[in-house]
Amino acid sequence: MYEYLQRSHSSITLVCMVFIVVVLGICNLLFGELVPAGGGLGWDGVTYADMVRRLGSMISNGELSRYYSQRFLPSLIVRMMLEVAGADLSDQNIIRGFELLNLLALVLGTLIWKRMADLLSIRTSGQWIGFASLFLNYFATKHLRYAPVTTDGVALLVNLLLIWLYLEKWPLLLLAATIAGSFVWQLSGVYGAILLISLHLKPQETGDVQMAAETLYGGNRETRAFWAFIAIAMATISIIALSQLAAALKTGSALHELAIFLTGLPSLVVVVFALWILIGPVLLRRSPFAMLADVPLHCFLLAGAALLIPQIAFTALSNPDVPNPSGVFYVLKLIVFPLTGRGKFLMAFLAATLLWGPAVLLVMLRWKDVSAELRKVGLGPVGVVAATLPLILVTESRFILGAWPILVLGLALALDRSGVSKSLGYVFGALTILNTQLWLKFNIAPWEGNDYADLAELPKQMFFLHYGPWMGWPAYLLQLPLVIFAAYLLWIAMRVKNPACQQ
Repeated sequence: MYEYLQRSHSSITLVCMVFIVVVLGICNLLFGELVPAGGGLGWDGVTYADMVRRLGSMISNGELSRYYSQRFLPSLIVRMMLEVAGADLSDQNIIRGFELLNLLALVLGTLIWKRMADLLSIRTSGQWIGFASLFLNYFATKHLRYAPVTTDGVALLVNLLLIWLYLEKWPLLLLAATIAGSFVWQLSGVYGAILLISLHLKPQETGDVQMAAETLYGGNRETRAFWAFIAIAMATISIIALSQLAAALKTGSALHELAIFLTGLPSLVVVVFALWILIGPVLLRRSPFAMLADVPLHCFLLAGAALLIPQIAFTALSNPDVPNPSGVFYVLKLIVFPLTGRGKFLMAFLAATLLWGPAVLLVMLRWKDVSAELRKVGLGPVGVVAATLPLILVTESRFILGAWPILVLGLALALDRSGVSKSLGYVFGALTILNTQLWLKFNIAPWEGNDYADLAELPKQMFFLHYGPWMGWPAYLLQLPLVIFAAYLLWIAMRVKNPACQQ
C-alpha cells in the first residue's frame, strides 16, 4: 500500500511539473514578446533560419563554417517539422517551429529530470527545487521565448539526456546521444567522452579537502597537491595573460587589457579555489593515471568514437575558409579577459544568477556540499563540471549550459541530505518567480538602427541587461546589490533547520 501511494505521489508530481511547463509554453506562444532583431529571428537566428531553408546547398556550396556545422541539427529538425505540417519556409513559420521545438525540449527535459531524481531517490522538495532551477528560470521562461531561433533549448535537453544515460549505465545509447548532441552544442562530444570514460569508475563515497590555514601551510601530501594545483592554474593563466598583453603592447591597448584582466581576477581566483574543492579529493585519493588504468578498453573506444566521428563529419560538412565566430583559443582568452570589460567586478556570478536563477546562489553557498554529492554520483559528472566551470568567467552565462543540469543535480542532492526548511522554500520560490521575468516587458519601444548598435541603451538594454557582456552600468549597479541581498536572504533561510531532519 505504501509503495502504491509513493508511486501515485511521484506520478502526480511529474504531471504537475509537465503541466507547468506546457502552460507557460502555451502562454508564451500566445502572448509572449519576440525580439525585433533580424525580423524576429534574432542574431545567430538568421543563420539558423538560413540552414532551415537551404542546409544542403550551404554544404555543397562551401558556405557552412565549422562553428555552425556543430549546430545545424535543430534547424534540420525544424525543417522536417515544417515539411510534415506542409508549411512554407517563411520567417514566421520558422520562428514558430523553433518555439515548438524549444517547448518540446523543455517537456522532454522535465521527464528526464524526474527520472534522474527518482533514480537517485531525491525527495519531493529536492525534486521541485531542481525542476525550478532547470525550467522556471529566466533562461527557460524568457530567453528561449523572446529569441526562440536558437540551439539552446535542444542543447539543454541533450545535456540532460547525457547525464541520465550515464546514471542508467547505458553506454551505447550514451554514445549515440553524444554523437547527435555534437551537432547541437560544441562541447557535447567532450562531455560524452568524459562520461563514457568514467562510466565504470567507482564513485568517491567520502573524502573532502581542508582549506584551513594550518593545512595549506603544512608539509603533508594534501598541501603539496594543493600548491601543485595552484601552480598549474597560475602557469596557465600567466601564459594566456602574457600573450594577450604582449599583443596589446603592439597596438597601444595594454592598459585597457590590464584593466579588463584585473576586473576579472577576483572571479578567476574564486573559480580556481572552487575547482580545487571539487576535484581536490579525487586527485588526493588516486592519481589521474591510476584512475585511467582502471578504465575498461571498450570505454576508451566508445569515448574515442564519441570524439572522432563528429570531428570527421564537421570536416566533411564545413569549409575551413569560412570564418568562425568563436573558437577554443578565443574562449580561453575570454576566461582571463572577460567580455564584460573594465570595472564590473563579479560580473561572472551576477550574469549567471540572472540567467539561471537563484539556484546559482544556492550552489555557491553550498559549494562544498554540492561538490561532495557530485563525487558520490560519479567521476564523470565531476569531470564535466570541472571542464565547464571556467567558462562562467566569460560572463556569457549560456556557456555553462552543459554543466548546469549536473550542478542542479548536485544541489538537489545536497539539499535533500540536509533538508529544505519552509523558510528556504518560500525564499527560493519568491526569488524564482522574480527571476522568471515573466512580468517584465522588453519591447517598450521600437528598436531603431543596426541590430548590433546601442545594446547598452534603451530599449535594447531591456533585453541585454540580463547578459554580462552587454549589461550597461546602470543595470550593473542596480542588479549587483540586489543579487547580493538575495544571496543573504538564502543564507539566512538555510540557517533555519528543517524540523523533519532534526527528529
